[in-house]
Amino acid sequence: MIRKIISTLVVIVLGLLIYNYFFGTETEKEQAKEIFGKGAEVVGAGAELLKAEYQKFRDGKYDKALDKIGDLLNKAKEKGGELVEEIESWEQRKGVWEEKKKDLEELLKSGSDVIDKEKAKEAIEELEKEGKALEEEGKRLKEKAEE
Repeated sequence: MIRKIISTLVVIVLGLLIYNYFFGTETEKEQAKEIFGKGAEVVGAGAELLKAEYQKFRDGKYDKALDKIGDLLNKAKEKGGELVEEIESWEQRKGVWEEKKKDLEELLKSGSDVIDKEKAKEAIEELEKEGKALEEEGKRLKEKAEE
């Protein structure tokens, strides 16, 4: 939004300067010539600045800054790699847990007389504990990934 306003203002100012340069009174023409002259000086100074900074760049002015950025990126990659491994491990354990849950549900649905009610209750409690631990670890990994 602001960019459009600034762009529009620049176009209007340039339009007025060009109009005054060609069609304005003598005073307006002189003003426009003076402003264009200053504009050329600014462009020339900007070009000189760019040349000087380019030379500084070639001389190694920005090497330390680039090295720091490289180090930060490498650390981010390492952290990301560790996080990916943790997430994959968590997903694998979650898959094992889901298989155990599915097997237990099928066993309970079968209504078999062989099922020991105490062992089934213990298995359900164990699955619940594992499920809660996986849920907590999943939340921790999600928060870590969002950092």
